[in-house]
Order: sequence, then structure tokens, then C-alpha cells
Amino acid sequence: MSLARRIGVAGRLARLAGVLLCAAAALAQTAEPYTKHHVVLLQPSAVLDQRVASIDAMAAYIRAVEAAAKEAALAASSQRPSAGFIVVAVRPELRARVWVDFDAPPPSFETSRELVARIAAVKPFEVRKGPVVFALKVGLWGGFESKRVAPAPAEWKAATAKAGQPLELDALVEAVWRD
Repeated sequence: MSLARRIGVAGRLARLAGVLLCAAAALAQTAEPYTKHHVVLLQPSAVLDQRVASIDAMAAYIRAVEAAAKEAALAASSQRPSAGFIVVAVRPELRARVWVDFDAPPPSFETSRELVARIAAVKPFEVRKGPVVFALKVGLWGGFESKRVAPAPAEWKAATAKAGQPLELDALVEAVWRD
């Protein structure tokens, strides 16, 4: 192959590499800060029927939690892609608790802290006769959907290990709840 032809091929390869780099940069810039894959209800319908005062209020609360999660992702300086669960328990007296349970690599500590703080600031919906617990299966900054079907936050695992046996969800929430 002649020198001129090699230079022409090298030039085309350089242009192709430039186009690929620009495309990769464009994809990185378009990664969504927050993507909801599913809402995971962690209690049977019969329990939810007894405890949820208003389905509409619960739906509005979930939308507000999603908005707070997106704000938290945008507010944090890290844009590390990650996926997993945001777990929320709501008790009577309009009290809520939030846990995060992400796959590796997890979001930065700052992002996790922002998620918990902003979601905890959302006014909960009314529940009665015990806690209502659900999880949002999410991706942050383009993180793919977790393959897991349900969350298991580290605090939950520790409480179960301490008990030496599996705990019913109500007992588990009581064991890990901190005001």
C-alpha cells in the first residue's frame, strides 16, 4: 500500500474515531439523572387495603418521592451510573423512613445522602393500622435496571442477622426504624 493511501486510510480512521467520541459524549450527556423502572409493593393487597387511607394520596406521594429523587440526583456532584431500590416505609402519624439499596457500583455517599434527605422531607400520605412499605426500582444517571426483584437494604440484613431468623416485614421495619 502506498504512503498516500495509508495516510488517507489513517485520516478516515481518525475521523471515524472522532465521530465515535462525539457520539459517546452525546450519549453520556443525555443520561437521565433518574429513571423509575417499577414500583414494588412489599405487602399483600389485603394489608394495603386495610392500611392505605387513599390510593390517590399514595399515588401522589409516590410521584412526589420520584420528583425528590430526581432533584437529589441532579443536586449531587457525582453522576456515577447505578441501579437498585429506594425503599420507603410510611407509618401512621404521617411519619416516613427511607433506605437505599443499590447494586455495585452504588451511588456516591453524597448522592445516597441527598436521596434520603430529600425523600424524607416529602410529606407522607395517611396510613392506618401499621406501616405501608414499598420500593422504587430505579436507575441513576443511565444505570441499567437491577436484576433483583426486591430490595434488601443493609440495615434490614443486619436486623435479620441479629434476630437469627427471618422477620415479618412489620417486625423488620420496627427493628430498623430510627426517629
